[in-house]
Amino acid sequence: MSILKTYYPTLKFIGKFVLIYVILVLAYNFYLSFYQNQTDIITVWVGKMISGIYNLLGVDVQTMPVGTEPGLKLMVKGQYVARIVEGCTAISVIIMFVAFILSFGKHLQKTLIFAITGSILIFVFNLLRIVFLGYILYTFPQYQDVAHRIIFPAMIYGFVVILWLYFILKYHE
Repeated sequence: MSILKTYYPTLKFIGKFVLIYVILVLAYNFYLSFYQNQTDIITVWVGKMISGIYNLLGVDVQTMPVGTEPGLKLMVKGQYVARIVEGCTAISVIIMFVAFILSFGKHLQKTLIFAITGSILIFVFNLLRIVFLGYILYTFPQYQDVAHRIIFPAMIYGFVVILWLYFILKYHE
């Protein structure tokens, strides 16, 4: 019984994390179930924001439907450089982030504020990451594989870890 008492805080955190994570994933999958074989609204929204950022920077970019498959073509100066799909929205990363914050936080109001603020920061960081990835794919197509599979996932997950550490050090008392 003393072993359970020793590890209770860790087990409590893991239990809360798994429960919150599963609930959020199920809710997100329920949302996605309404978009079988078509591009979901969040992905379309992300595509429009990416085009808007590029256009603010003076770069001619368009996003358009792929065709019969879900997703959007990212066209930089008329050249097809990437496909934006549901996984590019960072929603699954935000779900993981929120589950951790809600599981770890002690003060409900501070925890909720940080979860919302952090989610917005992750979303914006992800948009900028996709813009940068599009630039890399357009300018240096030979680095597509390493950029898409290693560097850019490391960027988003590294950002989440930094936010987690900041939360633990500044908000968790």
